[in-house]
Amino acid sequence: MTEFSDKVNITICGGGNGAHTLAGISSLVPNACVTVVDVFENEAERWTNALANYGFTVRFSKDVMLHQKPGKVKFRVTNDVESVVPHSDILIICVPAYTHEIYLNLISPYVPETCPVVGMPGQPGFEYQALTILQEHGRKCKVMSIETLPWACRISKYGQEVDVVGTKEEVCYTLIDKLSKGNPSKRLDPVSVLQTILGKKPQLAKEENMLKYTFLCRPTIHPPIMYARWKNWDGKPLDKPPLFYQGVDEDSVRYMDGVTDESVKIAAAVTEIFPSMDFSGVSTMQEWLLDHYTDQITNKQTLLTCLQTNKAYDGLLHPTTKTADGKYVPDFTYRYIREDVPYGLIVVRQIADFVGVETPVIDEIILWAQEKLGKQFIQHGKLCKLDRTDGRLPMTYGINTIEDFFNFFK
Repeated sequence: MTEFSDKVNITICGGGNGAHTLAGISSLVPNACVTVVDVFENEAERWTNALANYGFTVRFSKDVMLHQKPGKVKFRVTNDVESVVPHSDILIICVPAYTHEIYLNLISPYVPETCPVVGMPGQPGFEYQALTILQEHGRKCKVMSIETLPWACRISKYGQEVDVVGTKEEVCYTLIDKLSKGNPSKRLDPVSVLQTILGKKPQLAKEENMLKYTFLCRPTIHPPIMYARWKNWDGKPLDKPPLFYQGVDEDSVRYMDGVTDESVKIAAAVTEIFPSMDFSGVSTMQEWLLDHYTDQITNKQTLLTCLQTNKAYDGLLHPTTKTADGKYVPDFTYRYIREDVPYGLIVVRQIADFVGVETPVIDEIILWAQEKLGKQFIQHGKLCKLDRTDGRLPMTYGINTIEDFFNFFK
């Protein structure tokens, strides 16, 4: 097992699937001192009680698991931000993007300037959101954004057990040191810390082009699948939740391809403005899947077969809620829409505006999603102004042109 040569204080913000997995894995690395900060309702208390009674397990398969016995769990859970954050060597925000604002505001008054702040996943715009909020609190920290969770994972028993059904081969990240230049300090390398936690897989790959990274975050997977499945839903409850990735059809693929095709066109338009910028890797959805799940896809012929035969997606279902009579209705407030549209697609949509590219497929999905969320992102074909708690639109952060976007990070 990899290890840290000296003690490293790792603070994880969150209480969901990713935070469960990260806490279980990182706490077993020698010299890691892991604390989870969870401020949502009474989750910290529930999780703490579960650890005391049942221990904690990260299950990779029926035969492969990391188990920590009750009384010997090597991480703790608290909702006390002020007592934990000042002692952090690295702080990882592992929550959906719509709660990033909450955690960034909570931790910014206390986070040491020597402590990198990591979004995992960051989703499009995490960098300019985090830099802005840290600046508002007078903090000068490195900001790192990871394009996606390293694993496909699901909590099976809250506070006790999480299942990892798939691990990605490689994930991209960005690292911004804009605020900390010239500050003398002893600094940890966040990339080295995270790679030590993750082990051999996935490998972390740095992306220097901030705009290209926005497309690599792939807010283009979940919304098209949700839209294709539910756009003509008659409102009648279902007997069981449908499969998510493995339940896709040709209509789903058409929308997924449509969104990624528009993203590729946007990247090409940016390249015409900035010929020296590298946009290789802004690819089709099929190519993205093959890059991330090379050994787990058994039929690589088409996007449809890649989705349907990806072992990492085995059994994953559409987000639903259970009715009083035991049937199921779609949950349109789940992160597949609530996160990936206002903290994903609308960012891509504004970049398209910057470079004059039309996005009919993206617009169609956003218009449907905004009705489900009770929000307004597009009106009369134009993006609406948003409060920053409602989405991560670049213009909300003073980024009004493609030049502003690049200059923001200089």
